[in-house]
Amino acid sequence: MFTLPAEAAQLESWWFDARENQLVFTTDSAVRPRAQMVFNPTRIVIDLPGTTLGRPPTNQAIGGAIREVRSGQFDARTARLVIELSAGYTVNPRDIEVRGIRGNRWVVQLPQPEVSETAPTANAGNSVTGDFSNDATTFLSNVRATPDGFFVRTSGQIPTINLERRGDRGEERQIIIDLFNTSISPFLDAESLPRNRYSVSRWDITQDNQNLTTRIVMTLSPNSPDWEITPTNIGNQKGLVIIPPSGVSISSIPDRPQAVDPTIAVPPSSPPPAIPQPSQPPILPPSVNNGRILVAIDPGHGGRDPGAVGIGGLQEKNVVFPVSMRVAELLREAGVDVVMTRTSDLTLDLEPRVAIANNTNATIFLSIHANAISLSRPDVNGVETYYYSESGRQLASIIHANVQPASGLGNRGVKQARFYVLRNTAMPAALLELGFVTGAEDVVKLRDPAWQERMAQAITRGILQYLEPYRR
Repeated sequence: MFTLPAEAAQLESWWFDARENQLVFTTDSAVRPRAQMVFNPTRIVIDLPGTTLGRPPTNQAIGGAIREVRSGQFDARTARLVIELSAGYTVNPRDIEVRGIRGNRWVVQLPQPEVSETAPTANAGNSVTGDFSNDATTFLSNVRATPDGFFVRTSGQIPTINLERRGDRGEERQIIIDLFNTSISPFLDAESLPRNRYSVSRWDITQDNQNLTTRIVMTLSPNSPDWEITPTNIGNQKGLVIIPPSGVSISSIPDRPQAVDPTIAVPPSSPPPAIPQPSQPPILPPSVNNGRILVAIDPGHGGRDPGAVGIGGLQEKNVVFPVSMRVAELLREAGVDVVMTRTSDLTLDLEPRVAIANNTNATIFLSIHANAISLSRPDVNGVETYYYSESGRQLASIIHANVQPASGLGNRGVKQARFYVLRNTAMPAALLELGFVTGAEDVVKLRDPAWQERMAQAITRGILQYLEPYRR
């Protein structure tokens, strides 16, 4: 376990730099990361307490010794980053370095992964094996000890189970629980399972994707009492209650947040936690640079930061950069001055983007991005636009009203968010998500230069429409 230094409100950006073999992430305020290494498969897990995701959960396929890196909301107040190694590789946890460049910017530096002759075993003998399947209707989220036994928490539909007991009293015994049409959450790991609690000496959880069955094997100490396993669905307590015959009911189980799998939509009965909204800054009228209108255009990501990586390896930066440059060209043709946060494939942090807009006294600020979610959710598609302050709401709404119909993509609306570049710019600001690089429908258009041209024209129309009162 590597524990480091204060809490953040949102995880704003992250990327894995394969050349440097490091994960870089930025939050909107200081954070105290906690990192650990877990096995089966081998992963480096970085938890950010007091933090929520600033963007939808996503993943980045790496290749070679690093299989992928992914983000998710582990529970209501903990964002999680996971670096998963490819099968047959391992690293020495003592050689993993987590360092803070600033309180809100961190680097997880990995040593060069080594070929492992034998796979490491999980702590306390527990094991979790198998790949997540999005085809299941029930998802096993976690197993935890309660004052009276254990609780296996699930999401989705109530699991259908089959029980089998092996072994006689006086020898090691096992209780085998098969959960049908159920998948293991990708964030359930052996490290999180109870260890040496009550008479259960070992937990083994395996995933059979061919039959969509998750098997839980509880190994009991000799002469241990029997256990009763009962499915339950009381309030937000959905799953299996595992107690001795003399135990008590579900009412004794403490109500703790469920770990939210980043690739599973939270069921309607358990909506995702609302991101706390701070008090709004004062509404600012558009500012003018020496009597002239100046538009700040921010192509998201760049350089070693590819942004989201989607279907077929499509990188966000390769979509938003040509669109942003074309918007700048069209605005200049219309007689509007433009300042760009970057004009090449440059790695640029969030603070310089804001500083460029503020230092030039830009009239408005627009950050252009492409969206992403897990590659297992190609059904999620559409355009959405964000603002933070009331001064940015009208800008976001006008741009969205021009872009979404022209895109031919789904309408995900205009939303408020606490992105760093929206909160810290001194002028009306908006952030446009052109579509999902992980969306089966969106990705076809995001790759198309003709579609990118239409988007640039639509964005320009929206900006000019917003600026019309100030151009007279």
